[in-house]
Amino acid sequence: MNSQTYSYLLLYLTPERLIKKSKLLQLQWNNIKTLIPCFLESLFTGDVEVKLHDLDKVFAGIIKLEDYPKGYNVLGKVASLWYYLTKVFHQFIGPRVGNFAEELIVHWIENGGVYKVVGRNVTLKKALEELAEVNVEKRNRVDLVLRSKGKERAALVEIRMSEHTGGRTAQQSLLDKIDSILELLEDEKTTLREKLLKQGTRELDLTIAILFNENHELLTKSNYNRGRLTSLVSYIMDNRHVWGMLKKLANTYEYRLCDGTPMTDDTKAEIETELLNPDGRRVCIQDSSSSLKIELKILFGDEFFTEYAGASLRDLLARYGNIIADDIWLFYTIVINELKVAAQFKQTNVRRLYEDLLGSNIFRQFITNIYGKTGLSLSKYVHHLNQWSENCANTVIKIYKEKGEELKLLETSDLVANFEYLKQLCLCSLVEYIAINHKLGREFQECRWK
Repeated sequence: MNSQTYSYLLLYLTPERLIKKSKLLQLQWNNIKTLIPCFLESLFTGDVEVKLHDLDKVFAGIIKLEDYPKGYNVLGKVASLWYYLTKVFHQFIGPRVGNFAEELIVHWIENGGVYKVVGRNVTLKKALEELAEVNVEKRNRVDLVLRSKGKERAALVEIRMSEHTGGRTAQQSLLDKIDSILELLEDEKTTLREKLLKQGTRELDLTIAILFNENHELLTKSNYNRGRLTSLVSYIMDNRHVWGMLKKLANTYEYRLCDGTPMTDDTKAEIETELLNPDGRRVCIQDSSSSLKIELKILFGDEFFTEYAGASLRDLLARYGNIIADDIWLFYTIVINELKVAAQFKQTNVRRLYEDLLGSNIFRQFITNIYGKTGLSLSKYVHHLNQWSENCANTVIKIYKEKGEELKLLETSDLVANFEYLKQLCLCSLVEYIAINHKLGREFQECRWK
């Protein structure tokens, strides 16, 4: 049977020499490689060995499963296992997703050709050392510190993956950094403005970037949550935060808006309206000599990517999307179904196929003709890997036909769906073969969920 479907890229099955040739593959592998052992063990044993507090066990439903009677409805067990695994999985993957996303954004910005990333997740102290060679004890952390290639522009960027990220405490933490920058501009000891100018900086962005909405859609002026933006802007315009700093700069050092408008209580409403304007969300100020412009920006989705990476997210994904690895989503979804299989039949399909295929030469063919072949490019390697998965699936069908045994994989009779799932199981069985026969099962002991 032949299936012209999705082409899988699994980093665990990709030779290190090919991963090293791609910065994007390296970023992905560095963020997922310590998770893989947990998936491998669960796929092989059909169990999830995680220690939970007894109270947590009750809420997870696990305590009811420890001595479930024979004939117990396996779907009830699976429902609890689903919750159980998802809970543990997201505890481990959550920070990695944020970390990987930031690293990927840094990669895109660096390749955009406009800005250089001089700091990522660094203290404000370190950020200002990089931008202006000033020394202040500020431990708040800044997501991204950027400088244009010509050094005339600099940016301190705070990234929020979702408009629903964080509450009042998070907003205050966010604005504390902006407050500090504004306060230091004319501080007699720091003289931040003068030192920025000395470094060649003429424009400074203080940017809040919000990338997605609660439905995980790219945030735009058409789908943003007005209430969330209003809450953020009300914090900005609080006398204890940005607005208080702006008034001090205006009253003491004669700062104005970049169009010459004074910053007074009379113009506060106009500034707030501009920050709430879906087509605006920017406020620009400058000192009395107009030597340095500071722009406070609230950027949505593609506004951020276009401004700092030089392309829309769609274009960036189109450029790099063919090298997004499938390890995490594939192993996770297979584990969920395989736990159900193991609960009912005492063995996962992955384990079953691994043992059945040891008698053939299909695994050795992969090692000799694909994995060990040094002249293959990444695209050729991926092509051969997926061709191997097709051959493996057909081999499995032949083995079970010869044994006269039924091979029921999914609860659907759809042949295409079953064949695609069989290909996925073949890939997972190959992963187990690599782990056990080439890495001697060491990775099973490295799972950090225990």
